Amino acid sequence: MKKLIVLALCLVYLAPIAQAGSIGGMPYVIYNSTYGAEYGLIGRLRNYLGYHESLTLSATLIENGGNINNFVLSFPDQDYRHGQVFDLAVDVEGAVGTYINERYYGLGSNTPGTNYTTFNNGHSRVNIILTRAYQSNFSLAVGLLLAGNSFSNITQGVNPLTQNAQDICSKYYAGSLGLTLDNRDNSMDPHGGNYILTDFDYGITAAGSPVKYAKLTTDLRRYDTPFQKDQVLASRVMLATMTGDVIPIYEYASLGGRDTLRGYAMDRFRDKSAALINLEYRFPIIWVFSAAVFYEAGKVAPLLTDIGFNDWASDYGAGLRINFGNVIVRGDFGRSSEGTNAYFFYNQAF
Repeated sequence: MKKLIVLALCLVYLAPIAQAGSIGGMPYVIYNSTYGAEYGLIGRLRNYLGYHESLTLSATLIENGGNINNFVLSFPDQDYRHGQVFDLAVDVEGAVGTYINERYYGLGSNTPGTNYTTFNNGHSRVNIILTRAYQSNFSLAVGLLLAGNSFSNITQGVNPLTQNAQDICSKYYAGSLGLTLDNRDNSMDPHGGNYILTDFDYGITAAGSPVKYAKLTTDLRRYDTPFQKDQVLASRVMLATMTGDVIPIYEYASLGGRDTLRGYAMDRFRDKSAALINLEYRFPIIWVFSAAVFYEAGKVAPLLTDIGFNDWASDYGAGLRINFGNVIVRGDFGRSSEGTNAYFFYNQAF
């Protein structure tokens, strides 16, 4: 709770950042149970050139010795696009840094929660996305991902990170095609409407990229106010399946972490297919503070037809939200059969 209070006080300074033609920055603290506290600085420039563009930069030091540096460049800004028809929008997302003691549990739903493989990973990712909105609620996006990973200090567990898996991840490219139907009344904190995303990702075998895979993901979300107009029932169903025999571990369908199964560690479950259900009830407390209670269940398997209705991993929990108008800060505590996990981050989980 102390970390959440510190984060809330820091984010009070974020409000001027979202004004038109502005530039600003702030310190922040976020937390997750997998890697610990993350301390950093974030700066954002928005509409500085008068084209509704935005540039966000962040530099983060992780409690366990790792670091992350991110940037997102958008023409125009993603929030500005909501409910708009536009010919072309460009997003360039990048990340570079080092994770210390990253975990690999192996593939499948029955991997043990202890004696996992750990390693350090010097990673870099650049994702370029072009989007066109044909209607105010319908858009098409194409993307290109360039990724690289360098592993060191590997301590092998029950399911080892093989040399072949390391080689596949060392450098690879992927393309994507996404269709979005967005009828939400608000992109940041919706109180009504539906959101449907169908995303097709595929590995590109070229110029030293050895990957061969194709993945289809469908993400369905709905927002209702069944009791009071300021109390939201958010629901989500996500299905993912893939084919291929040369797949980077980071491109498998995965569950666990701040946006999927919050009672489990980051990327706790991986396989070629996954199913996920999220239910979350959000309600106000006072002023900018609100809360949420949630239940989640999911499962991974080699094939989507193998998932069935038995042996799903599940968790439940509660969280606090602080709405600053331009950003929502959340702290979630999830309880599962493997213990309690805490995640502090920005914006709603879905």
